[in-house]
Amino acid sequence: DTDKLGFVEYLCAKNNVELKVCHRLDKETSGALVFARSKESAAQLTELFSQHQVEKEYWFISHKKSEKEEWVCEEPIRKGGQSEAPMERDVGSVAVTKFQRVGVGTSLYLYKAYPKTGKTHQIRIHATQSGVPILGDETYGGKGFPRLMLHSHRLKFELNGQKYEFKSPASSLFDSLEDCSDPQLSSWIVHFERRQLLFLESLKSDQCLRLLHSETGDLRMDKAGDVYVLGWWKDEAPSNKEIEKIKSFLKRQGIEKWIFQWRPRKTDPNLDILLKSENFPEPWEFAENGVKFLGSMERGHNFGLFLDQRVRRQWVRDHSKDKEVLNLFSFTCGFSSYAALGGAQRVVSVDTSKKYLNWGRENFELNGLKSSDYEFRAMDSIEYLSYAKKKSQSFDIIICDPPSFSRHKKKKATFKIERDGDHLIQACSAVLKPGGTLLFSTNFETRSYEKWKNFLEENYKSWDFTEVSSSESQWDYEWQKQGANLKAFFLKKS
Repeated sequence: DTDKLGFVEYLCAKNNVELKVCHRLDKETSGALVFARSKESAAQLTELFSQHQVEKEYWFISHKKSEKEEWVCEEPIRKGGQSEAPMERDVGSVAVTKFQRVGVGTSLYLYKAYPKTGKTHQIRIHATQSGVPILGDETYGGKGFPRLMLHSHRLKFELNGQKYEFKSPASSLFDSLEDCSDPQLSSWIVHFERRQLLFLESLKSDQCLRLLHSETGDLRMDKAGDVYVLGWWKDEAPSNKEIEKIKSFLKRQGIEKWIFQWRPRKTDPNLDILLKSENFPEPWEFAENGVKFLGSMERGHNFGLFLDQRVRRQWVRDHSKDKEVLNLFSFTCGFSSYAALGGAQRVVSVDTSKKYLNWGRENFELNGLKSSDYEFRAMDSIEYLSYAKKKSQSFDIIICDPPSFSRHKKKKATFKIERDGDHLIQACSAVLKPGGTLLFSTNFETRSYEKWKNFLEENYKSWDFTEVSSSESQWDYEWQKQGANLKAFFLKKS
């Protein structure tokens, strides 16, 4: 998976340093890692590990109970982490792991492992050979689970006469074997905690983040200031048991202001239901990258901002100085607020909904922007493009983030991105200045990122085509750059 970002790249980018890996973990394992910042230190640390001079303590959970409370496994392990076939007990295959059973639940058990050697998958293989396969380790006979329940808890060593000991806090699931018995609840906890580690500073601020995404199944959760917005993306309503489980999860995380919305894929608005905390504010204010927004759940299904466009909104702000900016399908004018704050000479927001445009005006005022100094057009975006062309108007930046499907109430016409996308881009091109940039994005699920990329490269060969690459600031949505539902591209007109 060389095309995917990893945690090392994340750390290097976040801290602006070059790190050298001295102690690796399986990508499914959490916990303490060791990095060096120089070749000399890396060589010394690597030697310590190769000579087994580093004390290592791991925690893991299994659905099997060991007969002994403490034992040592010395089964040999072949290179690459394989142990299935009979083999000679040579020096290169020696592997030693000490185990302890330290916790007993109703159906799950907590263990500690102390590997004396460092073979690939050593703990996982030895745990299975000892009759206690690790929860989530289906490769070696473990029961299915949202994550591999193996954690590198402590590393201890001496280097250049100085003693070092590092501990990595484990997931709260290691403290609650009963919660681990519920895979659904465990999944929410696992992915929420991952984002806590990655975005701790943002969680303490008024920054907006997605805290639960598609990896958890049906539940989504966004943080908008000190308010948390949850959605149940399923045609069937959550059961009473699931609702109580969600409430328990929120209480566990110390979340006080929240709202829970059922978001069935069916279009009948009568199917939507809401639950909310007693102190839920309506409306409320929140911020993204220092830009203020008005949040509300009484004006539509969304609270006022689509968080997966965060990186691109910042790009617009960084490139809008003295530019003319057009924001189509503008919703509550998030891109427009960024452009105006970036010093744009002209900002035009277009949307068929007067309600959302008025919401956008409020967002402008929240940021000290005089909304009357900017243009808000309540009309169809394609019609506006035709109007702008007739008036010989042109723009330096156009933001075009259309819905996958929409219906024109007056004309009784429909818009489908797979059918009308090319026409829409051509219409944008007609009012885009030479050297101008079109930011085109879509959440249309049926056409993949690669198909959109190929389509744009084939049909707009004379344009400077730039992909929107993954960023650490978007890892609250997709951990790796592959599989993102939002497909976004910058097209620069020649």
